[in-house]
Amino acid sequence: MKIYSQSLVYRLITTVAAFMFCIILSTSIFAATLDGIVAKVNADVITLGSLENKVEMLMLQKEYSDSVDQKLTKKNLMKTVLEGLITEKIQIHEAKKIGMVVSDKDIQKKLDEIYKTNNITDKQFESMLLNEGSSLDDYKEIVSNQIYISRLIQMQFSSTTKVGEKSLKNYYRKNKKDFLVSEKIELSQIMLVKEKNASNKEIQLLKIKADEIFQLIKDGGTFSNLARKFSDDVSAHSGGKIGIVSRGTMLPELESAAFDLREGEVSRLVETVNGFHIIKCDSFIPGYAKAYKIVKPEIERILNLQNREKKYKKWIKGLKEKAFIQYFLDLENKKVKSIRDPNVIKKQIRTQSPKFNKADHYTKKQIKKGKHIKYEVLSNKRWIENKLKKYKELYTNGEISKKLYSIKKRQLLEKL
Repeated sequence: MKIYSQSLVYRLITTVAAFMFCIILSTSIFAATLDGIVAKVNADVITLGSLENKVEMLMLQKEYSDSVDQKLTKKNLMKTVLEGLITEKIQIHEAKKIGMVVSDKDIQKKLDEIYKTNNITDKQFESMLLNEGSSLDDYKEIVSNQIYISRLIQMQFSSTTKVGEKSLKNYYRKNKKDFLVSEKIELSQIMLVKEKNASNKEIQLLKIKADEIFQLIKDGGTFSNLARKFSDDVSAHSGGKIGIVSRGTMLPELESAAFDLREGEVSRLVETVNGFHIIKCDSFIPGYAKAYKIVKPEIERILNLQNREKKYKKWIKGLKEKAFIQYFLDLENKKVKSIRDPNVIKKQIRTQSPKFNKADHYTKKQIKKGKHIKYEVLSNKRWIENKLKKYKELYTNGEISKKLYSIKKRQLLEKL
């Protein structure tokens, strides 16, 4: 399905997302880590792979990229993304705990909406997922989880407390600047256009011509007549009138000159990348603050949203306090810590020759020491970690495809 953008799969995934926020993080921070478990939430685990996938998915969402606070360190961003995944897990656990059920019919309904919205068939979508190293079953799990979260949040926060009149007016008074309508001006202009590849001499001659036109205006010439005769702009036929403009809609040089004018005044000669301009203020429309009655519904929405966010954060904090959460991500060294149970470690230290079950160990390689050959024996977990590291190196070096890497990674993690 090469006719579709590769990022479409990720855009579709975020269509059903019920996160309260989205965080962007460069994938380069994970370059030195091993695939493994970065956190445990109750009986579930969060793997480094899932953390990387979430980051990669969000990185493809261009509209979020400008929302990242550049002052945040990579370490803090990594922690924030992980906290987001943990928050997702505990909400899903809570939904299931109180008896919520997401049926196959619910999932299929959501999928049908996605197919219809994006004008694709189920077969095309499944093929796209396979091309991205994913599968329809994986995607169905994402849809199911987000339905759980969406329903849980709706149940918890469907009712809102009515905001009092006093609070509404206080907000209006303190944030009146947010409801200002900026001043506008009605302009006319005479413009002499610079040719794209004009030489310095040609530009200088153009400036001399503009100065001559400006002198004609100073000598009492009618602006509209001079605009019709000399202006290169499309507004020339209307006597140079370009209409009403607001702040922030013009080139900085023009805006600075225009908003310094009084009604009826003509500006000095202004040079921009496009050419030379002489602008005239035909009328000035002062700014004003929108009346309280007009913006009251908007303020109600703002305060209701703020109250919901406060309640949501407090509710999530309570869920986290009740949940069993363990972190295995070393933020200082950007590595996954050992997740071996401390009791197991103590037991192995006390035992001189730890025994391995046949199913729990693998021979990695022969180590030559003089004339003797020693076999290094690895635990099941370490063997999987080494395999994952090897596959990651192959993928990074371009020796295997992303699809094959994703499949191998999933197969190995299932053995943990």
